[in-house]
Amino acid sequence: MTRKIAVPHRSLTRRIGAHVSIAGGLTNAIENIENINGNCLQIFAGSPRTWARKIFPADQVREFNKQIQSKDLNPIFIHALYLVNLGSDKKDLLEKSEQSLLLDMQNGDLISSSGVIVHIGSHQGRGFDSVKNQIISSIKSLLSQTKSTPFIIENSAGQKGKIGSIKEIKALVDGVNSKRVKVCLDSAHLFSAGWDLRDKQEINNLVIKLKEYKLLNKLICLHLNDSKVPLNSGRDIHENLGTGAIGKQGLSNFINHKNLNHLPIILEVPGLAGKGPDTHSINLAQTL
Repeated sequence: MTRKIAVPHRSLTRRIGAHVSIAGGLTNAIENIENINGNCLQIFAGSPRTWARKIFPADQVREFNKQIQSKDLNPIFIHALYLVNLGSDKKDLLEKSEQSLLLDMQNGDLISSSGVIVHIGSHQGRGFDSVKNQIISSIKSLLSQTKSTPFIIENSAGQKGKIGSIKEIKALVDGVNSKRVKVCLDSAHLFSAGWDLRDKQEINNLVIKLKEYKLLNKLICLHLNDSKVPLNSGRDIHENLGTGAIGKQGLSNFINHKNLNHLPIILEVPGLAGKGPDTHSINLAQTL
């Protein structure tokens, strides 16, 4: 008689995690995500407030990788600094942006990250076409200096000058032309940019556009956040799931669409205490 091997429940569930802190050491991120019942995670690879970046210590990398595998906590995403602007016309800011991204991607290689998620930045009113080639050149350079970590472009919330509309993402993906360039869609950003996730047909329209632009197979992650601001507001302010302008049904429509329901989910919500995603956030996401 063949003995059945018990499979942990975690491995059968959708990947739902959150952005967590690595303060005090890389392995602390594992404790932080387990404390809120997540099964994948996103981190900053250093302080989110400064340009300073260092390669992760080798001993921390070994222990982190060991625990990630034994606890089944993949995928791991690194979020780039919000200070990054690959569209800047200031040489020093562009160089700082590229250097911080390079270190993020090198650290991504060390921990087998599924990618570095990047807000591309702003063209500062000069128009996307004026900075497109500069951004493409920067991304190509970063890929050439790193091994395998994907460069993940996140959609913008439609703010004036910010780069990251679906059309702009297509132009960058086509221009770089690399299998390592991927896409992350943020629900709050989509909503603020005019995509009404409360309407299932609107999500169908989004998927149709992604297919048309050959971006659907580039999707690697969903950021699940409610929006504190109204539809088409052009502002990026996250709210806890179900208490914002999108609401539970709209968020459910988004993550459960047949072309999106296989993707891992990362929460970036304020949490009940305002200190970031918590157990309530994860549990609620699991019920959507």
